[in-house]
Amino acid sequence: MSVSLRAWPHDFPQEIAQQRRIPYESRADAVMYLEVLAELARERNWAVHLYEAKNVEADAARLLGDRAHEVLHSPREALGPPWAKDHRMALAATIVAS
Repeated sequence: MSVSLRAWPHDFPQEIAQQRRIPYESRADAVMYLEVLAELARERNWAVHLYEAKNVEADAARLLGDRAHEVLHSPREALGPPWAKDHRMALAATIVAS
């Protein structure tokens, strides 16, 4: 088993008081959530794959080659909403982790 999670800054502060200050306060909840998910996955001996949101679709497209558009965009065309960018990014992260 494995899980792919959006990477967070490794130097993100651990102290709550510092997390409540600018510029950290807007990302603290998301980072803490990701850290807990990663910790729980590792406790279950799952592989944890971190991906950079800015690069993951391009990384998947390189791996997929000529099939990239079909694989990454066909679900939206076939399924319609709610398939959106977040879903495409999750699919791309799964491809990169594989």
